[in-house]
Formats: sequence, structure tokens, C-alpha cells
Amino acid sequence: MNPLLALQNDHQPLPFDTVEADHFIPALEAALADARSKLEEISNNEEAPSFANTIEALEACDEWSDRISAIFFHLLHAHGTPELQALSKDIPPLLAAFSSDVSLNPKLFARIESLWEQKQSLSLDVESSTLLENIYLQFRRNGAALAEEQKEELRALDQEMSVLGPKFAEHVVKATQAYALWTRDEELVAALPASARETAKAKATQDERPDEWKFTLDAPSFIAFMTYAPDAELRKEMWTAFSSRCLRGDYSNLDLIRQLLTLRRKRASLLGYTGHAEFTLERRMVGNLEKLEAFYDRMIPAVYPAAKKDLESVRAHKEEVEGESELFPWDYAFYSEKLRKARYDLDQETLRPWFELEATLQAAFDLAGDLWGIEFKPSEAQPGYHPQVRGFAVHEKGQVEPMGHLIFDPHPRPEKKPGAWMAGLLSQGTWGGKLRNPLVAIVCNFTPPGESMPSLLTLDETRTLFHEFGHALHGLLSKCDHRSVAGTNVFWDFVELPSQLMENWLGEEEFLKDAFRHYESGEALPADQIERLLAAKNFQKGYQAARQVSFGKLDLSWHGRDPEELGEDLIAFENEALKDLRLFPPVADTAMSPAFQHIFSGGYSCGYYSYKWAEVLEADIFEVFQEEGLRNADTASRLREHIFSKGGSEHPMTLFKRFRGREPDPDALLRRDGLLA
Repeated sequence: MNPLLALQNDHQPLPFDTVEADHFIPALEAALADARSKLEEISNNEEAPSFANTIEALEACDEWSDRISAIFFHLLHAHGTPELQALSKDIPPLLAAFSSDVSLNPKLFARIESLWEQKQSLSLDVESSTLLENIYLQFRRNGAALAEEQKEELRALDQEMSVLGPKFAEHVVKATQAYALWTRDEELVAALPASARETAKAKATQDERPDEWKFTLDAPSFIAFMTYAPDAELRKEMWTAFSSRCLRGDYSNLDLIRQLLTLRRKRASLLGYTGHAEFTLERRMVGNLEKLEAFYDRMIPAVYPAAKKDLESVRAHKEEVEGESELFPWDYAFYSEKLRKARYDLDQETLRPWFELEATLQAAFDLAGDLWGIEFKPSEAQPGYHPQVRGFAVHEKGQVEPMGHLIFDPHPRPEKKPGAWMAGLLSQGTWGGKLRNPLVAIVCNFTPPGESMPSLLTLDETRTLFHEFGHALHGLLSKCDHRSVAGTNVFWDFVELPSQLMENWLGEEEFLKDAFRHYESGEALPADQIERLLAAKNFQKGYQAARQVSFGKLDLSWHGRDPEELGEDLIAFENEALKDLRLFPPVADTAMSPAFQHIFSGGYSCGYYSYKWAEVLEADIFEVFQEEGLRNADTASRLREHIFSKGGSEHPMTLFKRFRGREPDPDALLRRDGLLA
């Protein structure tokens, strides 16, 4: 029995525990055939177009295929077995073909355009009006107004791109998995945190080499090695392996980069835009390239002097410690951590016992409870796909029926994509004619438990957990009628606001003192540790901000010009694009772009700036909590009412101004990070 076939009429739970790779294609083909049949009914409806028989009917027609694709892509990234990886070449083209069938249907577009032209007389509420605008513009931006020959050209472009993005991501995963650093050096390994040592030993034992330690390019292993390994040559080897992923060999992404850039520009040009940047930014909060450049013009003069000062302090510390004056990229994390310890007597590793994973997750849950009156209860209502995966039912306090469900997948596995992310598996909103609750997932690659200790997080990992929890809250607190504008279905440069906002509590004395306890003794985080943490809160913030700015500007450099102008050597182009923004000189045979998943396979093309843009928004909003109280339920209630519950039902600037009373103040971010002159 194919469990995906039962999803035709069932909303949830999703059958993660019973689905197999060979279930996907037959179920998806059936679901897409069903959706096409419904599309025909909508397009050929002899009744005059109405919001109900056209817009709402269109949103409902592909519910079954949406559920199947949500399962597939979640498993592909979080549990990507070879069988699922193989399907990543087949499923995206099926979905792209259906998407083209929808957006290039002339009868359907005629009905939508008719409604758009009479929108003033339809008496729609704000959310429905937004949905109509979104769908009308989505059709235009997907070729509905093109001539038939151009539509076929667009269809071919979309098909080709649907294959290239997943292939890029697959190469990054495989290149990451392909490297390992093996060592028998007990003195070297002794310098690393206990959690990193235990994980490295467990990996080696699993590979039947129990007398060694195995370090990989997965985030916990790589970061621990780069931060604590005293052998500079091995750090260089590890850094070089990480920084040369997908640059050469079987997993090279250079040709894919050129192809993707060419196809994106062709697509934008076909639709009447000067390029991919203009096309993308039209549907972003920032609006256009001019405003984005003005944003960077405000950031760069504040950020880069601070970044250079930060880097010089690390270089000077290396010279003081080692007598060597040159600082290399593979030195930065190591000597930065040494400087942090020397300057603030602060060692991230000594803090781990206060950030045990389960207790840290509960601290996030408790904060959400204080702010929004919700609680998280362990639940098996939504089956998982791996023993590490756990479920929670989310309730308004005092309510029996849940308002949504959360699944949590915390640790790295060979088949899991690197990084951390939230997945909106089922958006809140109308499914099958009924308002339904959301299902969201938090997926991370945190330090796993060892034989002698539980999973103990670094402060950076704790921030990541709070970050992804913010995304989850955005999905869980949604109160919309239409699923396509609910939860995290917002403009790309607005979606990071809730996630980055939640990180702020980790920089506040009151919260740190109340929320965290030593996993063995139950002792609160000591006052002297909190004092040092707060003193170091803005440590190297200039350097970190400059890196984010450079990534965003690199993204715009790739997408802001004709690919014909890139030249033969794409790495030379990257180096030229970053020449005024680099904090280290380029290193031969390394590059960032071949593994830059965010912009080439992750949806952030012309959108990497969104992280910094959203930091302004959340820093500005958090100042209200600092003024009115960190756990002030009234402040949180207003935030929920005006932003968290609204999804993309209104323009984000409207939502922001409704909460803050004005447009965002860029100096709020610079104030918080200590970057104002």
C-alpha cells in the first residue's frame, strides 16, 4: 500500500515512517493528474470569474501534490538516502512542468486578469486582496502574458533550472561527505572539546578504525577542529578542504553556476526585466536595487572599519602568543577564541554544561510560553523518519486541542544536509475547505551526545536553536485563511525577522540568569560567567558583519550582470567581486561560490542581503522589549497580532509600521552591535 495515495483527502499526519522512495513517483503523478483535472474545471467554468470559483479554487487544486512534495523535499534534505538523491533528478522536473501548466494556461490567466481588473468592486478583505495580487503577479512573472512561442521557451528554461538546483545541492552534500581528516595524535585531540573528541572517536569506530579519530566537514566537527586544534598545518588542510568543495573533480559546481546564472538571466529577460536582480527585488520588502545599494552604503562605512579593527586585534594576539605577525584564514577561529579567552576569560567550551540540548530546548519553549501563552507537549501524533526525530503538540495554554505540531531533528547524520533550517511542512490555513493547523520542523546539526555525556551545545549552537525556533513560531502562530500567505510565506527579506529576533534574549542578563542550569548540578549560570558573556557580546561583531555583507555583495555581483561578461575563469570573477570587501587575501584553489548553496540551490539568489536587512528590523523591534520588559506579554501580544499571526497577508512594511509606528531605523542594528562611531 502506497501511503502517499491516502494523502489525497487526509491533511496530516504525514507518513514519514512508512513512505519509501518508490512510492513517490506514482503518487505524485496521480496527484498532479488530479490537480490538472481540477485546473481544467476552473479554466472551463462557464460561470463568471469570482474570487471563490477562481482564486480559492486554484489555491485548493494542488493540495495533494503539495503534501507529497513537502514530504519528499524534507526527506531529501534531512534524510537523503541514495534512493531519494536519485529521485531528486526526476521529481523537480515533474513539479516544474505542472507549475508551467498552471502559469501558462491562457484561460486561467484570463479569469484571474478579469478579477484583477475589477478588484476595487469585489469588496475583498485585506488578506484576500493580497492573495489576488500575489496570484495575478505570480502569473505575470511566470509568463502568463507572453506569446505562445515565448511561453514554450519559458517552460523549457524552468524545466532545466528545476534539475540544476538540486544537482548543485547534491554535489555539496557529496563533496562534504567525501573528505575526512584522520589522526592518531592524542596530544592534538586532547586540545579539542570532549564532545568533539567523542564524536570523532565514534565516527572512527563506526568506520572500523577504533584506534584513530575522524574529523569531517560537518559543522560541529569542522568548527570544533578549526577553533581548538593547535596544529596550524592540519587546520590549513581542513580549511582548504572546506573552502575548495565543489571547485574541481566529480562534484565541481562551476559549470552549474554558469548554467544557472545564464538561465536566470534569460528567464528575466524573456519576462521584460533587465536581469535576475530586477526581477527578484520587485517582490521583496526592499523593492529595488537602488534601495538595496543605499542600504549597503549605510552599512559598509560602519561595518568595515570595525571589521579591520577586529581582525587586527586577532592578528596582534597571534603575534603576541606565537611571535608570528601574519594571520591566515585557518588561524582566525583559533586565535579569535584564544583572544576571547584572554580578554574576557571566556571559553565557549566551559559554558557547554549550562546549554544541554534538552534543557535549552525547554528554555525556548518556556520563553514562548511566557510571551505568547503557548506550551509544547511531547507527542507521537506525527511519525518521524529517524530515531533522533521527536514530535511536540503545541497548545494555547488551557486548550485541549493543539494549535499545531513541531518535529525536531537535532543531530548530524551522513545523509543529512549540513546547516540548520526550519521547514514549514504544512502551512496553517485552509486545506480541503477547512482551516487547519500547521506542521513545522526544526532540523539542525548540533553536537551529538557522547558515551559519557548528553548533547551539550556551544553558545553559537544555542543561538542557532533559538533562530530556527523563531521561524517555527512564525509558522505556528499564524492565523490566516489562505495557506499561501500564512506563516513564513512572506517576502524573502522579511522571513528572517522572527528568527533573528529570538536570538536577542541570549544577550540579556535577566534571561541568561533565569533560563539555564548546569546539566549535572542544577546550578544557575554563574553571575561572573554572565558578566563575561555580556562583556563579550559584541566581540568580533564588526568582522562577522563584514563577512555577511561580503556574501550579500557577492550574490549581487553574480546576479547583477550578464553571464557573458563573467569571463572564462569564474573564480577570478569571485576574487574581483570581493577585492574591496575581503578581510583576508584570496587563497589559490579555494572559493566560496561553488558551495554557496543559499544562492545557487537554496532560494536566496539576489536575497542573501536579507539576513542583514532583517537584522535591522529585529534589532529595532527588540528595543521595544528592552524598554517594556523581556517577558512582557502585552508587547509580545502586539507583536503576535501585527506580525507573527499575519504571515504575508499584508505588505511587510505595513506590518512593521503597525507594530513600531514608523519605518525601520538602520541605526538600531548598529547600536546593538556597537558599530556606531
